[in-house]
This record gives sequence, structure tokens and C-alpha cells, in this order.
Amino acid sequence: MAARSPSLWVLINAIVLTAIMVHPGFAALFTLPLQLGLLFALRWMARREGRLEEAALHPPVKRGYA
Repeated sequence: MAARSPSLWVLINAIVLTAIMVHPGFAALFTLPLQLGLLFALRWMARREGRLEEAALHPPVKRGYA
């Protein structure tokens, strides 16, 4: 029943917002998982891009008769 009750979510939001207003460092703690996820995604994309560029510098050697 708690999932259907909006008063629970209002209470949670009020506590979170109050914690952020009292000490802004809590905002960093609440957003840390999102920031880490974005950091890993950016690193993965950069590595993938680098591998693709490296592969483009060395085209495959075609063997046999053309």
C-alpha cells in the first residue's frame, strides 16, 4: 500500500530536499551513482572510438588475386 500512497513519496522528497538544503554535500552523495555511470559510459565510448580510429589507420591487407 505504501507504493500507492503519495504521502510517503512527498515525505521522502521533503527529507531529501531538506538534507540538500541543510548540507549541499548530500546532493553529491545522491547523484554519485549517476555520475559514476556516466563516467564509465564516456570511458567506454572513448575506448571504442579509439579502437575504431586505430583500425581505420591500418586497413586490412587483401591477399590473393583481385
